[in-house]
This record gives sequence, structure tokens and C-alpha cells, in this order.
Amino acid sequence: MRKALTIAGSDSCGGAGIQADIKTMTMNGVYAMSAITALTAQNTTGVTAIQESTADFLAEQLDEIFTDIFPDAVKIGMVSSSDLITTIAEKLQQYDAKNIVVDPVMVATSGARLISEEAIDTLKEDLLQLADVITPNIPEAEVLADRSIQSEADMEEAAKDIFKLYGCNVLLKGGHNLNDANDLLYTAEGATWFHGERIDNPNTHGTGCTLSSAIAANLAKGYDLKEAVGRAKDYISGALAAGLDLGQGSGPMAHNFDLAGKYAEAPVEEPAEPFSKTFDNATGFSLDLMESCRDLWDAAANCDFLTQMGEGTLDHDKFVEYMIQDSIYLRDYLKIFAYAIAKAPNWADMQLFNGMLAYCDDGENKTRLDILASVGMTDADIDKTEMKRQCRDYCAFLKDWGEKGTQAEIIMAMLPCMWGYRYVFEQLVAKHPEALEHPDFGPVIADYVNAGYAWYCDYWYTVTNEKCKAFDDATLAHLKNIFREASAHELYFWQMAGGAD
Repeated sequence: MRKALTIAGSDSCGGAGIQADIKTMTMNGVYAMSAITALTAQNTTGVTAIQESTADFLAEQLDEIFTDIFPDAVKIGMVSSSDLITTIAEKLQQYDAKNIVVDPVMVATSGARLISEEAIDTLKEDLLQLADVITPNIPEAEVLADRSIQSEADMEEAAKDIFKLYGCNVLLKGGHNLNDANDLLYTAEGATWFHGERIDNPNTHGTGCTLSSAIAANLAKGYDLKEAVGRAKDYISGALAAGLDLGQGSGPMAHNFDLAGKYAEAPVEEPAEPFSKTFDNATGFSLDLMESCRDLWDAAANCDFLTQMGEGTLDHDKFVEYMIQDSIYLRDYLKIFAYAIAKAPNWADMQLFNGMLAYCDDGENKTRLDILASVGMTDADIDKTEMKRQCRDYCAFLKDWGEKGTQAEIIMAMLPCMWGYRYVFEQLVAKHPEALEHPDFGPVIADYVNAGYAWYCDYWYTVTNEKCKAFDDATLAHLKNIFREASAHELYFWQMAGGAD
């Protein structure tokens, strides 16, 4: 899932600040995180108290976020002091943050300055140059460009000046009774106007926070800047048009007006690579293992058998033949857990491998037996069926490592089946989601793209890293070779299912 970070103050009434940002980011389809610059006591009628974060504490928040869940975009809202602005700039550079959206909150609608001259200077010198886009309103743009803005022509000249001065794209918001809801985006390509409909709704608290957060969310998802701005403006229009009316003053918008998720959609373009979550939570040695075999897994994912399964054109007899061979294979695959149980040094490891044996038997094995029973095959029929060469070789490989291998070597032999199946079937569903509904193929596919199977795969990343953490480079290289050999057997098995000799 794509992630976005808001660095801003808290609005206790929920209409602006980080509360509006988190709602907006969530509704626009990304995981939202926050680093708080200040606490406020406020409601729809005004702010009564502010307690600012220290620069050190803000730095700690940013360190914890960037070193764990790295954001795909960053939105920066109101920051009232030079120390905090400097801290943010330093951390963005330290972690090489991407897709930075700065809402330079400096001037209230009433015209009152919200931050000091010193802080404005720091904002100009340290932060704006790091932004991919800034979103000033007209009074703020007048400060940044040091000129009066009285017309659309003035807006274009001011945006151009800001672009040249600070080296960042500029979304200059109309409003403030100049041209209603028309905003101007200025980039290296020049000026682009976004014409919006003026919505008769006095409850506009937090519109600036919401717009910049929606832009950040859409940049995080991979939209280009113009598309991100267009989608953000559409989202704001919907939130305003919903007509939420709360509080005694200028109330908040209905950020959650479209829970059906229109604005959570990702770009419609096909990704360069079919989507798979298999690699998302892998780290350390587990990730190294999978990366080293991605070529084999991609070849499997694109083999004739799985391609035809996804398209729904796979010959039924060929599918049944695969089910038979895979059932024979699965019986030997389950035995490798028995070898691991026998060699387990402690009770916890015995439970670990016994749990996997039971999971595979209750899930994968049951699905295969149900399918084969539907065509009249019994356990006895499966036992009497001759193994094809690829199946026989793979089972011999598993037995060999089960008998002679250490616990780590056994894990390397068994993992490619578990992780590889998740990878190829997630790619299949990404290309052909309708395949899950196929009366014959759907139950098999579903076994490998459900949340329970994903949890087991992710869990074994942790197990593998823990079991292998003390090994030297030579041992890790040896284990990686076993993993790759098992992955090659996986590929040969898929090719066999498609008819290869």
C-alpha cells in the first residue's frame, strides 16, 4: 500500500490540520502517518490556545517514521517557528524524501499573519526549494512573490515569479473573492488553469489542508502532478457539495462523503510489472532469497499453463492432470515438514513445522482432493498414478534435503513452493481478477491469494531471517543455492503442467 506523511499541527475540532489530512489521505487511498508540529485548542469559531512541539521531539517523530514506514509522499502544513522549519528541511534531505507538497500557511483569510517574519524567511530559504509543489493562497503568494495580486494575469505573473525564485512548482489557489474556485498550476511547462465550480457552502474550514493532502496522496499513488491536482480538486468539490453543517462557526467539510472509494482509485494505466504483494514485507535474507530467484518466478508466472488458467482457456483435462501430479507432489512436500519436526531442537520448532504441515493439509491438499473427487478420482487412484519426470525429480530433491539437511537447509528446500505460489497467483489475479470466479480454477487460485496464506508467507520471512541471522557469508550463499534449485524445480513443474516433456 502507498503511504503518505503529514507534518502539521493538530486541530482539536477535526476540520483542519493533521485530522483533516489523515481523513483526506485515507479517503484518497493511501496509508496516512503524521508528525505533529503543534497542539491547538480550537473549534469552528476560533483558536484559543497553541502548544508548539519542540524541534527535538519533531525530529524524533520524523526519524521513527522514515526509518520504519517510509512515505511515498510528504505534505507539510502550518509550521510556526524557524527551528521547526529547519528541522523539517534537514530531515527531508537526510532521508531523501519524495513528492513533497508544502502548504505555506502564513496568512489567515482575515489577512492576519500566522507566523513570524523570521519563520517566513526560513521557510523561503530552507523548505520551499525542497518542494515538488507548493499551494499558496493569494495573500500567501503576495508575500512569496512580493507583489500585489488583483487579477488572473497577476496570478500568472506571481506564480511565475515564485517558480523562478524557489525552483518549485506552484499551485496558486484562487478563492479570496478573486476568481471563485479557479486555481493556477505553474510548472516548467508554463501555466495551467483548473476551473472549478463555486459551491455555496459557508463551511470551508480546512480546505487548504485538504487540498494539499489530496495532492500528496495522489502523487504517492503515482499520478503525475496535473492529474494529482485535478483529482484533488474534484475530491474537494465533492466534500463541499455534501453540505456537512457542524458547529457554530465555519464548519468542516464531509471528508468521508465517498466511502465507496472513487477517490481511492490508483492510476488506470497498467503497471510495468503485474502487481504482487509477495515482496512487500520481506526484509533481510528473506528478501535476498526472493530477489535472487525473481527471474525464475517471473518465468513461471508467464508460462502457458498459468496464462491460460488466468484467461480461462486452459484445457480441462490438462488442469485435472496438473491436479493429479500436484497432489502426488504435495504428499512428498508434506513429508519435508516431518523431517524438520524430527530434527527440531526444541518444542517451539516442532510446533512451527507441525503447524505448517496441518495448514497445507487442511488447505491445499483438501482443495485438490475435492477437485479430483469431482471427476471420480480417489486416494487410491492418485497413489497408483505414475509420477512425471519433473514431479519425480522435485520430490527426490525434497526427500534428499529432508534426510540429510540441517533445519536451515530444509527451510530453503521448502520455501520456494510457499512463496513462489503466492507470487505467481497474485500476478495472475492482478491480470485476470475474474479468474477467481472460474468454477474449476477459482478454488485453487483462492488458496494462494487469501489473507491467511499471505500471513503465513510474511510470518516465514521473520522465521527465516531469525534462523539464518548468525550464519557467515559462505553458509548464506550455500543456502541461497538450495533455494534457487528449489525455485528451478518449481518452474519445471509449471512447464510440465503446460505440456513440456
